Amino acid sequence: MTTNWRDVLIAYLHDPPDKAMQIRGHESRARKYLRVALGDDVSESELKDPSDPLAAIAERLPAPHWETLKVSADECEFVTWHPLSGAEKRLFVSEWSPSDIAGTIEQLVQSIDDTERRFLVLWRGLAEKLAIDHHDTFERLPADTRVPDHTLWQHLDTTAALKAAEAGSSSNAAFLSFSLGPVQPFIAAARSLRDLWSGSMILARLTFEGMLPVIEQFGPTALVYPALRGLPWLDLWLRDKRGLGKAIPAPSSERRTAPCIPNRFLAIVPSGLDGDVAREIALACRQRALEAWQQIARSVHDALHQEWGSSNPGWDARWSEQIDHYFEIRTSVLPWRDCGEAKITKLLAADEDFASAFPDAAAVRTLADAIPRDQRPRYDQKSAGNWQAKVELSARLMQAHRSIRHVPPSTTIRSEGEQFPPKCSLLGSYEQMGPAGLDESREFWERATGFSRGGVRVRDGERFSAVALVKRFCGPCYFRDALSLNTDDLRHDDTATVAAGLWLENAGIQPDQVRREHGVWSGQWLHWSHPDQEDRQGEAEIPRELWTTIVRKRRDQPPPAYYAVLMLDGDDMGRWLRGEKSPRVREIMHPKLREYYEEIPAAHVGLNVRRPVGPALHAAISEALANFALHFVPEIVERHKGSLIYAGGDDVLALLPTSTALAVAKELSDTFRSDWPRDAHSGRERLLMGQRATVSAGLAVVHYKEDLRFALDAARRAEKEAKNSGRNALQIHVCRRSGEHATALCPWDFVPTVLNWIEAFDNKASDRWAYHLRAEAETLQGLSVDAMQAEIKRQVNRAEQRTRGLFGGQDPKSAGDQLATAFDDYRAKTMRPPTEHQPAQPRLTDGEAFLQFITLCQTASFLARGRDQ
Repeated sequence: MTTNWRDVLIAYLHDPPDKAMQIRGHESRARKYLRVALGDDVSESELKDPSDPLAAIAERLPAPHWETLKVSADECEFVTWHPLSGAEKRLFVSEWSPSDIAGTIEQLVQSIDDTERRFLVLWRGLAEKLAIDHHDTFERLPADTRVPDHTLWQHLDTTAALKAAEAGSSSNAAFLSFSLGPVQPFIAAARSLRDLWSGSMILARLTFEGMLPVIEQFGPTALVYPALRGLPWLDLWLRDKRGLGKAIPAPSSERRTAPCIPNRFLAIVPSGLDGDVAREIALACRQRALEAWQQIARSVHDALHQEWGSSNPGWDARWSEQIDHYFEIRTSVLPWRDCGEAKITKLLAADEDFASAFPDAAAVRTLADAIPRDQRPRYDQKSAGNWQAKVELSARLMQAHRSIRHVPPSTTIRSEGEQFPPKCSLLGSYEQMGPAGLDESREFWERATGFSRGGVRVRDGERFSAVALVKRFCGPCYFRDALSLNTDDLRHDDTATVAAGLWLENAGIQPDQVRREHGVWSGQWLHWSHPDQEDRQGEAEIPRELWTTIVRKRRDQPPPAYYAVLMLDGDDMGRWLRGEKSPRVREIMHPKLREYYEEIPAAHVGLNVRRPVGPALHAAISEALANFALHFVPEIVERHKGSLIYAGGDDVLALLPTSTALAVAKELSDTFRSDWPRDAHSGRERLLMGQRATVSAGLAVVHYKEDLRFALDAARRAEKEAKNSGRNALQIHVCRRSGEHATALCPWDFVPTVLNWIEAFDNKASDRWAYHLRAEAETLQGLSVDAMQAEIKRQVNRAEQRTRGLFGGQDPKSAGDQLATAFDDYRAKTMRPPTEHQPAQPRLTDGEAFLQFITLCQTASFLARGRDQ
């Protein structure tokens, strides 16, 4: 299928970027801008393509004829609403000139001959360049001034996507869903940060490669989720594969090595008569991802075979068998021609009545009937909820596909009595590479430890399957060349270095500088008792002058031995996509339209239901998640000396020093819930999920010697407990090396209190009073809250003067009262918030709240020092 890129570009700029600033004459301005973009004239008929009304119908809410109610810039100001939180944002329109916009378009397309590349560069850069060169208002101007909760660019993306799919009618397109797995088991099979990172990178790369058949044929606007504009890997693809290196800046190495792509996507593609075209595209996506996996694996195999092949022929006898069947890639196709509303409601709700299946959307449609007949437009306005229903059916279809369990083929038995190698030390269901005999296998892996590529090697005692070897070596063997990186870009600290991140900075020790000067670094050195310990540890020899520095700095303060694993995940994302969390319709209407409907009694029900999800709202969710992952998470984690493993949109995995872990978790939560914060790199406003969204997180504090798989499992269990306790909270697990484990729930709005405690303990406050309370907890849990508070006061007020001063502020005598009040505050904040259907409910009993409160006090002390006493 050949895409007419001229038609797609016209669809993309059918509304000019300045339409909202002056609606009158916008069509003539659109033709003027398109003349610059294309290099020739565009007719009125070309401008009036069916893809525009189709995109508008999918989004539009009922409204009277524009002659009855007009909304334009009021005194150089627009009222707009956050699409997800409903927060108001006023856009101030400075002076503008159509020649400025035409000039910006000309700058972007100059020296680009073909139309496809002109479309790509305008899609990637026009909104951004207008905002930077002229006014940032251009990025946020509304598509519909009467319902200003979505931007013009979101509408233009949908229009171009429909045109590329040749959806001349709503029945000619289809949803294509793609999902890749396994995810968590693949990432969690790790013995180092490098293994964690490489697992995330491989998953992100395979998903990205799976998108490319859609992007190549229909353009990036075809992707409904995730949002692709500004994605570093797509920018590289545009530069390298489409020759746009002069127009699109190269992303930094930090951005190229951040796996910020989720393991699934949703796209609009042509359907064909019975969905055959969409199925062919889905097959191409699947095949492309599998080919990428084979390419990654082949690059590792070739490097290993060059080293091991001559002395160990047949070491890779089971390589292909393991590689070929590891990943599970599922695709589903939903042709829109098969998605009449009667069929959708029957499939989703076993009900042929749309109003029963989708009551909010049906209520919105009643607004069309509430408009007096002489004030109605001449087109149908009863389409609200149709897009949302199709997206939900597509999700259910993919869910049905995923319910069919993927079982890799069992190991092939080639002959009777055949020996099999021992199991992989990373992925225990797979056999190791190399000989099957135990003695021969041991000798093979002992020799294998001598192989190194880009500083990456197999350690003593590690014996890997094909999949594990690909995880370990894909950085230097594949990603270095694929992403134009150097060896230093692919280095990853060990857990001991992460734990001591702030300590190293305060000590003036820079691991990267040590690597450059001596070719090696190990965080294990910080905890050695003598400088020749490498003979027993299997680590490299420590430079003598560095050992002297470490010993001297340890006298002042020993380095932390514990680090934190943070897993954070957005709450209720499925409900957001189903419209169950959207703002009320009245909240996103322009005040003039809202007032119009408030004068009509029959409209009141439609005003008070939730806004159905259309393509622009869906795009807003995708944009918000992409902005969070690309522009905020990496900077926050890096600023607090952490290591980001992945940020896939609404989920984050990072390793952090204990002293900053809680602050990072809180900042990520606050940022996720922001409306339009400015990113630290460019200073530009970015749409995020908004103040009505929430996240849950798990934080596991573990010793640097602990198995990384145990640490990840502890963080995952903590995150699950936060979800199960009512969401919108942080669950902390502290796993001491001694075997003593403790857990506590920490509501997000209680985190500042715990951070204040960490600061107090960091300033040498004693935690003896907390241990006394913990020893009495079993008795106190059975008493009244008043008795618990009285004992908190008594124990704290018995502490030494310095401790009472740090907890009591200006008045040390009030320290006990302040901790007792904090307990009361904790009880209040652990209540489940009220919902539409039930009042606030306690998550914990008073006894449980007391025990977890004391655990948080002890945890604050432990996080401050990061090591056992």
